[in-house]
Amino acid sequence: MARSGMVKPLRKSVVFVTFESEFAPLGGLSAVMRMLPKRMARIGKGECMTIAPFFREITKCKPDWFEAIHPTGYTFDLAFGEEFHTVEVFRHCDRNGFQTILLDSPQFFNAPCDCGDPPHPLTPCNPYLNPGHPGQLLQDALFFCAAVPRALVALGITKNLVLNLQDWETACLALTIKEEPTLVSAACVLTVHNPYDKPLPDKELQKISRQHLPGPTVLSKMIPLLDGPICTVSQNFARELVKEPLHTVVYVPHLQSSFRHKGVRGINNGLFAKLNFPKKARDDASQGDFGRLLREKSKRREGMITVLREYNPPQAWGSLDFSHFEGPVFLMFGRDDPRQKGYDLAAAAIARIPEGKAKFIFTPIPGEEGLEGLRFLRTLAERKAGAVKIFPFRMERGYMELQKGASFMVMCSLYEPFGGATEGYAVGTPILARATGGLVQQVVPYPSSCLNRTVRTLFDQFHDGALGPTGILFREAELPPAQGAAGWRTIVHCRYWPDGDRLADRIGTPLFEAMVQEATKAFMDAIELYVHNPADYARMIYNGFGMLDRFSWDQTVREYQALYTSL
Repeated sequence: MARSGMVKPLRKSVVFVTFESEFAPLGGLSAVMRMLPKRMARIGKGECMTIAPFFREITKCKPDWFEAIHPTGYTFDLAFGEEFHTVEVFRHCDRNGFQTILLDSPQFFNAPCDCGDPPHPLTPCNPYLNPGHPGQLLQDALFFCAAVPRALVALGITKNLVLNLQDWETACLALTIKEEPTLVSAACVLTVHNPYDKPLPDKELQKISRQHLPGPTVLSKMIPLLDGPICTVSQNFARELVKEPLHTVVYVPHLQSSFRHKGVRGINNGLFAKLNFPKKARDDASQGDFGRLLREKSKRREGMITVLREYNPPQAWGSLDFSHFEGPVFLMFGRDDPRQKGYDLAAAAIARIPEGKAKFIFTPIPGEEGLEGLRFLRTLAERKAGAVKIFPFRMERGYMELQKGASFMVMCSLYEPFGGATEGYAVGTPILARATGGLVQQVVPYPSSCLNRTVRTLFDQFHDGALGPTGILFREAELPPAQGAAGWRTIVHCRYWPDGDRLADRIGTPLFEAMVQEATKAFMDAIELYVHNPADYARMIYNGFGMLDRFSWDQTVREYQALYTSL
């Protein structure tokens, strides 16, 4: 058995173990894995690499990358339950020499992808979703965790190891790494990007180990085996995991004792996008002259409108009429997760906005409920013809133009571990968001009517007032603990699926209604600001550029390195 925790402070090998990678991307995890390991490799001491499953069908959609992945010459047979499977080890080396190791086995990691634009719902290019085999995710995750130690041995990476595991899909490595006798010193750290866990019956665990571990789920079994605190991607989300009823009562009540014992540490992500706005406009704005900045933003708006006029795939819903319209355009993006993203919250608020006030664009990547789960957005687009456009698929063409040209990016998240507010700032687009998770740290709120006591209390924990407003934050008033917990249970466990409608089922819940009320107020505040106070709107764009300086991957690397050294 490998001796855990025996990691020397220098010349260690850091291995980021991830189910989702830039070769099979979907959401925020792949964005982090695209940035953090490579930055650590550049400025850290010792080796750093990434290891992930080889989702061939998804990676084929990037032919240049697919062709740059080469076999290492290492293969091995791996027992999984009562059967043996052959694993082949592949390697990708980028132009800076950073290595990604990819593990392939014929019976695993076969999530389908047709590379379509958009992909067919039955081939969604999603590493977590195989519509033809809905139970495959747990099997893929367990098999991957069993294969990683053998792959490291084959590659000769056996000493002074720190394995930074990402989410529950890789957590079982905390067990399998300790059962590989050739690994003489290894420590495991877990970073959670969401509060999600997975039931793990003993009969499933026994496919990869003879150990009998207490607990009903992957994380309840594996957290006690970790060699350090649980990490997550923002300071505020770390606080929420052990303080807010959504997590303590609904998502992870079974992990609260483990969180208290191990500790939860928030290490903020860095930037996911580079600053993309003309320097001259920024320089003028720093002197209080916003003319050039507003002209650039107007130019980007025209580019967005051009894309929307020219790109009309049959899979899109709704329409936008920009004739004689000068008001704001709101953009909401990201993977549809009914337990997190808040598309239904945004839709309920938008339904209450008077006609002609604004335009709304949604680019949801369908999640586990597929297109049917987004039927409430299609209904919204039908009811607000000319004002709402939905692209219900991973949008490749024109997406950057939408980000640049939108007046506000919208994040109505029920929770948000880190969030993509800085992506908006990088292209000159302010944020409208619910005050939760990392968004509290990324958005300095404009003093509008939705800036209530709850928002101020959250905001004051992370901001000193040195930077002016960068967006609009809203949050429903704090409820008594029992009432708040009951509200979250109703929202998360509503029984609409598969025959009902998410929005229709949640409307009427007091907590959800309170969210909708504040979100509606936030939209109206944003419209008022954009139409009647262009100077403050421009100043908000400029302030967003300053927020980019507060999130650095170098700082993220330093905090992780300090953690690794302390193990």
